Amino acid sequence: MNKLLFTLAILVLSATASMAQLKTVTDYFLAMPNAAYSRDASGTTIKGKAKVDAYRRSLIKIEDIKNGYLRLEGPWEGWAEIALFKRTGGGYIVAHAENGCGPACSGFVKFWSVSGNKWTNITPGVFKELSSIDAAKLFNRKKAADDETASADGFPFYYLLPRVGKTVKAACNECSNSGGDDFILAEWEFDGAKFVRK
Repeated sequence: MNKLLFTLAILVLSATASMAQLKTVTDYFLAMPNAAYSRDASGTTIKGKAKVDAYRRSLIKIEDIKNGYLRLEGPWEGWAEIALFKRTGGGYIVAHAENGCGPACSGFVKFWSVSGNKWTNITPGVFKELSSIDAAKLFNRKKAADDETASADGFPFYYLLPRVGKTVKAACNECSNSGGDDFILAEWEFDGAKFVRK
């Protein structure tokens, strides 16, 4: 019986210690599953935690620990972002947006819950993703009179994570002739549990 209790205590302490190490957005980024950001420019898998960590650190272009935000740039056209959203009941939701460009940008956003070393994709439960067809409809409602109409099939768009604040945005870089970087299609505000469309 004592041996069983001792084993359970060690497991609990190990899980607690691994979670205690995840304090900053950089900690969470470095702890992401190995499939994420573990291939070099040639597509070769990087092996070994120290080498993967070094490679991931080389991708960080903006590291804002205070606001829980990272911007990543690497051997691809585009960028990625990692942001932490503090839950009302404690803990964080880890947001990961990745955007590829050439010339129009498109991308995805995923939301993760982390417990111990287990990463769980909770996107469907906390965020209603925008389809490209819905994005085209939003563009057609918001467009300037001299802009081209988006096709009924939709068009590429991407997600922007906040460096400051709690608002995730869907944007398009080829949607306006005004010279602005991001034409905002939709916004979601984090309420402490999920993202609510504005």
